[in-house]
Amino acid sequence: CGLRKMQKERWRVEKLQENSAYFLRKAKENGLDTGISDGTAVVPIIIGDVEKAVKLAVLLNEKNINVQAIFHPVVPINQARLRFFLNSTHSYEDIDYTIDTIVQNIKFV
Repeated sequence: CGLRKMQKERWRVEKLQENSAYFLRKAKENGLDTGISDGTAVVPIIIGDVEKAVKLAVLLNEKNINVQAIFHPVVPINQARLRFFLNSTHSYEDIDYTIDTIVQNIKFV
């Protein structure tokens, strides 16, 4: 069971918290809108336009970055976003690759 594993392997929870904080910091440093996200393993990058969010999600998936585009009615109109789910096995290099890929491609979608 996942809860037993979290209790037994506390390092996983600590690493997940580190990864989430690192992703959030790197996103903000690169001018990406993370909304009110703070301290969770699910971090949005708010894109706004639905078509742009979907195109960017497809592009990122093609580059082996697992992300979903989320849009109305799940979120308010003009608040389409990419939703990232971090875990304890992600490395800082994985996170850097993801943020760099978003920054390099967001203007082309």
